[in-house]
Amino acid sequence: MQKILLILFILTSFVGTTLAQEDLATHFMRHTWQANRTNPAFFPDYKIIVGLPGAYNTLLVTNVTYGDLIARGEDGKDVLNIDQAIAKLGDNNVLRSNLDIETLSLGFRFGKVALSLGHSLRFNAYMNYPKTMPQLIWQGNAQFIGQEVDFGPDVDLYGYQEFALGLAVDVTPAITIGGRAKILAGVGNISSERTSLRLRTDSDIYQLELNADYYVNSAGALKYDGFDELTVSFDYGRFDYEELFTSNTGFAFDLGVRLRLGDNLEVAASALDIGKVNWDRDVTNYNLNGTFEYEGLDLAQNIFEDTVKAGSIIDTLREVYDVTETSVNYSTTLPARFYLSGRYRLRDNWTAAGLVYLERYRDEVNTAVAIGSNLDVLPILNLGATYAFRSERLDNLGLNATLLLGPVQLMAATDNIITVFRLEDSHSANLRVGLNLLFGKIKREAAATGSLPGFY
Repeated sequence: MQKILLILFILTSFVGTTLAQEDLATHFMRHTWQANRTNPAFFPDYKIIVGLPGAYNTLLVTNVTYGDLIARGEDGKDVLNIDQAIAKLGDNNVLRSNLDIETLSLGFRFGKVALSLGHSLRFNAYMNYPKTMPQLIWQGNAQFIGQEVDFGPDVDLYGYQEFALGLAVDVTPAITIGGRAKILAGVGNISSERTSLRLRTDSDIYQLELNADYYVNSAGALKYDGFDELTVSFDYGRFDYEELFTSNTGFAFDLGVRLRLGDNLEVAASALDIGKVNWDRDVTNYNLNGTFEYEGLDLAQNIFEDTVKAGSIIDTLREVYDVTETSVNYSTTLPARFYLSGRYRLRDNWTAAGLVYLERYRDEVNTAVAIGSNLDVLPILNLGATYAFRSERLDNLGLNATLLLGPVQLMAATDNIITVFRLEDSHSANLRVGLNLLFGKIKREAAATGSLPGFY
């Protein structure tokens, strides 16, 4: 058990740091079909657009980096040092990963009206845990004698399919509004609803007292058959075609507006993923509630020691910890995202922009601020850069590029290129890649529409 927990702790500690799943660079790339995902009012000036398979992935963690897990041994070789990593943790820490797999999308423009269709697979992994949790698992509870510590993690793991239908309308030459309705089909979920787990170790007789009010929902992902049989069957990033349509349905919508102020300036705003998924299939709710007592020093440490015979410990846990199961349907709210941006044309082939990003998720609000610039270096090549402030860090330098070869448009973007060169010290990592087919370029005069030549 200890080895399994150690591997999980190491793997989740390799990723970057921030709380939100912000996709900043893509918002500045208005000449790409992917920018439509950040604002449904953005629509490149082509009559027909085919979005081929692409992906967006972000891996995030707070406080701990890969370098914090490694120490130099006496023989000069790098060795794993979990205690060193634990010392770097804050009172509360977040692990987060988001993966969007965009399978196929279509866009059609009919004069002032543009329609879009799309399908995506979306996955999210989130855990907010106190420092005391890995301390108890790895170092034991002797350090907390005479104290009561809270170690319950907040968990949200889910995957769903998204079927989207969008509409963008040029209300006037200067104003475009857009909207997108999305039908959701849930694949699997594990989410905590109540997270109180408080452990007290008595200073006299070393009696353990657990005050628990912990409640976890699962839809086809978590199986609990006792402390000796706890399995997670959620395949992150994988999808079976039997799950193309499920009874775990939901609905979400996106809204956006784009306002052109003359030939050189525009502002835009959008609200994304306003909705939820209802989980009705293969639902189990696990509830641990009450006060439980057990006498013995370092029980938490012994549970995770591979050298300890687990039989007697598991039998004891069965007696003192009573986990109840029910099958009550539930719903999970999606992380709602908001963009507010402005962009100015410096030259016909050069723009500068800024944005404020906000995400509301798990009763928290996370923000980011970014500036960016894009330049048509060649008629077929656009290069851009971004600089962002997020999670109280300033080392967020991003790069993006677009290559147009006939009707084929290739794009790639990252909000933190520093990760590539300084993995051991990195606190952020993400990447978007996309491939589009563009047909029927629409020629527009900037004076008439306020559009920016070379970028649409």
